[in-house]
Formats: sequence, structure tokens, C-alpha cells
Amino acid sequence: MLRWGWIAVLAGLVALAVLLAWADSSQFRPAFPQPFEPPRRAGFRPPPTTDLPFAPYRLEFRGLGRIGGLFTFWWFLSVGLGLIVVTQALLVALPLRIRRAAERVRPSTLPVMLAAGVATALLGLALTVLLPTTFVLLSLVPLVWTVLAICVVFGEAALVLAFGRWLRARLGPAPPLIGALAGLLLLVDVGLVPVIGWLFLVVVAVMSLGLTVLTRMGSPSGWSFDELNW
Repeated sequence: MLRWGWIAVLAGLVALAVLLAWADSSQFRPAFPQPFEPPRRAGFRPPPTTDLPFAPYRLEFRGLGRIGGLFTFWWFLSVGLGLIVVTQALLVALPLRIRRAAERVRPSTLPVMLAAGVATALLGLALTVLLPTTFVLLSLVPLVWTVLAICVVFGEAALVLAFGRWLRARLGPAPPLIGALAGLLLLVDVGLVPVIGWLFLVVVAVMSLGLTVLTRMGSPSGWSFDELNW
């Protein structure tokens, strides 16, 4: 059974996420880019139909925006919820590998993870630029970005698992997934802060990529130049 401290932390993080999503969709909406609308070509327009038994209905909540629009209240919540669901599913699917990667997360290794992530991101960007030069390898560009995205999510799962372990040492015992959930909610909350949160998400994504590379996706031995010696 969860302690009241855990319940209070989770409830507070959820409430803060809802409040920040509302603020981003209303007060801070000018800080986000306007959705791109392609130019409409003038041409034949069908005559308006006036014999419909009912008017087209679009679900919209007063003050919260319509469902399905970009940078609306529901868009922010759905993106955050999607991140939580995907990360928790990965923790359930690959618990041993993610735990191995999380064991290597220490304050002293964070700069190394950031440097490895920057190098890997630059390599992926170089491949994205070079592969389209040949028509045969053009189809590999989506594969490169898919692999990078999987690596980022894997590393991010390891980071929140390590943060959850740190939090469990201070709030008391709890299932590892609960600690990881608290880390994910905190990540979503900080990411909803305009500008500063975006920079924070970029740094976390790069560090997650570096952690995945350094641990070889949670392999027992990890990555090292010593393997070149025999």
C-alpha cells in the first residue's frame, strides 16, 4: 500500500500538469508556433447543402479548445499521456536491460552521457543528409530516425527509473513503476513550461540517447574502447 507521501506527490504532479497544460493553451499560447495551413486553391466549390437534418458538430469545451487541434489543452495532455504510456510499456517489456542502464546513472556520468548523446545526434544528422544523395539509400532515412527515437525512449526510461529509485529512498518503499511514474510526471511538468521546459526536454533527450549508446541498450558489459584490444 502506498504511503500518503507518494499519493500527495503523484496527485500534486498530476494537478500541476493539468494547470500547466491549461496555461500553455491559453495564457502562453502566443509562445507556440501557429499551425501551418496550406494555401487553398481557387476552384470549383460544391454548393452548400441546406437539407441536412442537423448541423455538423465539432466537440469543443469552453475555454479548453477543441479536441484534435494543435497546442490545445487536450493536445498537451495527450502528448504527456502518450509519453507516460510508451515509457511504462517499455519498462514492463525490457525490465532487466533498463535496470542495467539505470544502474550506470550517476552525477559523475551525466556529462559523459551528454557528450555521447551529442555525438550520436550529430552522426544521425549526418546520415540523414548523406543518405538522400543516393536514391537507393533514401528509404533508410526514416529507419535512422526510428532507431534514434527508440534509443531516446529507452534512455529516458532508464533515467526516470533511476530518479524513481532516488525518490523511493526518500519517500519510502513503493513499486519501481510508481517511482518511474513520478519521474515521468515531473518530466511532463517541466516540459510544459515554455522555453525553459523545451530546452530541458532537449537536454534530457540527448542524455537519454547517450545513455543508450554508452550502455549498448542495457547490455551487461556496456560500451568501451577496451573491446578493440585482444
